[in-house]
Amino acid sequence: MQRNHLINYMSDVQNFEKNMSTLSGKWDLLTLLGSMSNIGMDTSETRKAFEDLLDEPLLRLIEETFNKSLNELESKAQTAIDILIRNLFERTADIGFLATDDDIRDYLLFLHSADMSASEEMREIKIKKKEALTGRFREYVAKYSVYENIILLDTKGKVLVQLDSANPITHSKDPLIQESLHTYQGYVETFSSSDLTHQKPSLIYSYRVSNPETEEPLGVLCLIFRFENELQSIFRKLTRENPYIALELLSPDGDVIASSSAHHVPVGSYLSPRNNADHQTYYAGFEYLYQAVKTTGYQGYNGTGWIGHAMVPLHLAFRSSSRPSFLKNELFDSVANAKVYYPQELKDILEKAKKIQSELDITVWNGNVQIANAIGHESPFTKALLSEISKTGEETKRVFDHTVANLNSAMMVQYLEDLKFQSSLAIDIMDRNLYERANDCRWWALTTTFRECLSHINVSEEYREKMNSILGYINNLYTVYSAMFIYDREGTIVSVSNPSDNGIIGKKVGYSWAMETLDLKTTQEYVVSTFEPSPYYSGRSTYVYNACIRNFNEENVGGIGIVFDAESQFEAMLNDTLPKDEHHEIPEGMFALFIDRSGRVISTTTALIRVGDVLNLPVSVLELTPGQSDAQIIPFGGVYYALGATCSNGYREYKQSDGYDNDIIALLYRPIGEVQAIEAETPLQRVYTYPKANGTEETSEISTFFVGGSLFAVESKNVVCSLAHQELTSILHASEYNLGVISYDKRMVSVISLAKLLGMEKKYDKESDTIILVKAVIEKQVVYLGFAVDAIYSSPEIPLRSISQYSNVLKNENSLTKAVIIPDNAEDFGN
Repeated sequence: MQRNHLINYMSDVQNFEKNMSTLSGKWDLLTLLGSMSNIGMDTSETRKAFEDLLDEPLLRLIEETFNKSLNELESKAQTAIDILIRNLFERTADIGFLATDDDIRDYLLFLHSADMSASEEMREIKIKKKEALTGRFREYVAKYSVYENIILLDTKGKVLVQLDSANPITHSKDPLIQESLHTYQGYVETFSSSDLTHQKPSLIYSYRVSNPETEEPLGVLCLIFRFENELQSIFRKLTRENPYIALELLSPDGDVIASSSAHHVPVGSYLSPRNNADHQTYYAGFEYLYQAVKTTGYQGYNGTGWIGHAMVPLHLAFRSSSRPSFLKNELFDSVANAKVYYPQELKDILEKAKKIQSELDITVWNGNVQIANAIGHESPFTKALLSEISKTGEETKRVFDHTVANLNSAMMVQYLEDLKFQSSLAIDIMDRNLYERANDCRWWALTTTFRECLSHINVSEEYREKMNSILGYINNLYTVYSAMFIYDREGTIVSVSNPSDNGIIGKKVGYSWAMETLDLKTTQEYVVSTFEPSPYYSGRSTYVYNACIRNFNEENVGGIGIVFDAESQFEAMLNDTLPKDEHHEIPEGMFALFIDRSGRVISTTTALIRVGDVLNLPVSVLELTPGQSDAQIIPFGGVYYALGATCSNGYREYKQSDGYDNDIIALLYRPIGEVQAIEAETPLQRVYTYPKANGTEETSEISTFFVGGSLFAVESKNVVCSLAHQELTSILHASEYNLGVISYDKRMVSVISLAKLLGMEKKYDKESDTIILVKAVIEKQVVYLGFAVDAIYSSPEIPLRSISQYSNVLKNENSLTKAVIIPDNAEDFGN
């Protein structure tokens, strides 16, 4: 897909193009000067090869820059809509359960049977019952703080009881009343303006309250969700690190029903609910990059078709970000810059650039050899030109190397940023889920039947059956619990939700959390067990949520324990946050964990790690403050992983103001590569500074090359040329130093391994090694011989005074004696 029109907004891409444009100007000049030189040096092919290769990193850089911004928009839009849908899924269960509440039913049955022309005494009874039900609503909202009001109406729309005393509504004509009375579904979900909520757009969950014996509708119950409050909480968290992004919730038709920036994108405005090919749009006179997504749903629930929408001004979408603080860990640079971890396409770019430069090096090196062998004095202009061509080629390759390294680092940063974000999503899902669990135990502890039955010192079989029936009904509705039980004031279990658990009835709860529950002072308090193996969860580790049950004299008479299905629920949360590929599969090697502050595993998605294992993790991860996120590269099991981590911070009052303290950390791992694969990558060649000759000194031209990392040289006038990518033909019974022969200038030339002559074990590599052809006169015949070397280097002009004490060595054409170049300064050969 073409993105070239976006380059004006991409500073990193512009910098790359600027560098390449500067180099292109140099190549233009060098090509012109080369054609004028006495050796006819033509660099046009080299320049074209570099320019053709330029398209690959340029397009990759554009795509990576574009995708980084688009992916950020998509993840935030997806998270906003999916988090909301998860929350609303819980609400669909709330209304169905609360509509069967005995206290609400009894109040409606009382009104149906009461004499409307009754005495003052009857009116006082009605007032007391209404006040009691209002108090029960107050208790409910104190625990489920996602609701702002609860309204009970009769079948004609008359308001009977509501929590919000400031709401003036006395009679409603909202169509949801009739729909709630006649629906075959388990709830009615309505988002619209309503006379129940001062005509403001509201999200209301409603359902009929029926006579339990005749199923005749007695009234309609409405739960008013704190819609705007909840959306702003979600938006605020998602835009905290990038305030330039605007988040919206759209209707299926594209109308804005919630906005993170109401002044910028007002509620009621219109945005496209469908992405075009470029994900670009105009809004309020500006260009934007945007992403619109539908919910992935939760347990079959997809809401009302709302769309998550995220947008950012185009001129801010691709701005260069500063180096993230979490990349300070020492492993990042070494791993991100190790070519072994580059994607294959980046390795291919580097290999192509290296090949172009290698061919250019050979051309320049051979050009210098040609000058040294020319009749008469060499041209200083041509030699300087060759040097500049070589430098420009190296500079061009460095730009490619730097760009590819930056691309890989940017990809690694993106991995870490994504994992950091996904870990925050995982822990947020956990906190929101367990918030509901803390609410459930406290609300169910207020069940009138439980309070009545436990008021008696001895629980009869009749009372037990009543409680068992209610617990079973609740447990069937709320499948996130594996079991529920009730214990009396002595801590003895008297009722269970599953008939299979009848064997524990009459046994004492032998855990301190039961005694702590029986000592609670208010109905707002609760107790959670530590995460530990539990006999109520088949010996597996879990949390048990507890609340005290009080009689009508406000005395503690027992407690309710609800056993969270931790194994399946936590694993599902983690799997939901792991990224999926186009086949909806989790990428190979990725996994996620929940751990506590000691590093003990609470939940895992990999068979490599078990619940209860204690991991050796960096202190920076284990000591994250609540709500803090981190990302870094760590080794685990012989593999380097990109790691994202976030510590829990609670949700609403849960873990923030309710007295419960239990920090959990979500971890997401993405494999990078085996630890053994990384090696210190040192360049084959160092930069050497040669002795400089003054204007009157006698000099010698030498051609240098590398063998085994050491620099060697041969006098240039004895060199024929250097050759690359040569196929060798082996010779039967040849010595171990003789690698084979090649054909050159209608001659068969033997190739000797200099590495083996120097005692090194090295095989010839056609793709990387170079063959240097040298010539010698033997019995008046010119003989060619090839030497396999690692790489050619440079062609300096050395003063004879610097060629050891045997300065006559190079004058003797038949001598094979080695010579040593003495540098002018001791540090010249070491930099």
